[in-house]
Amino acid sequence: MIVKCIDDTKQPIGGQVVKGREYQVQKQFINNFDQKVYLIVGITNEGRTAMGLPWKGYNANRFTDIDTQDSEQEHDEVSELLQAIGRVRELLYEV
Repeated sequence: MIVKCIDDTKQPIGGQVVKGREYQVQKQFINNFDQKVYLIVGITNEGRTAMGLPWKGYNANRFTDIDTQDSEQEHDEVSELLQAIGRVRELLYEV
């Protein structure tokens, strides 16, 4: 799955995601705090917080799913085409 970072603020020590960049998700899971978390290919995925607590993975709320965005855009385009076809049919049957 490909995701795009939408929030790179308040990362734990060692966090490396950058707002606007796309990342490949290696694995996703629910952590001990019931948060959906992504392990990202090619960057640091674990460490310790400023308070010394261990962290693993990045909260999924920091990202938007690129695949979902593409599907929504395709859905909107198909919907527009169907509306245009409907208008053409209305014009044809008015005559």
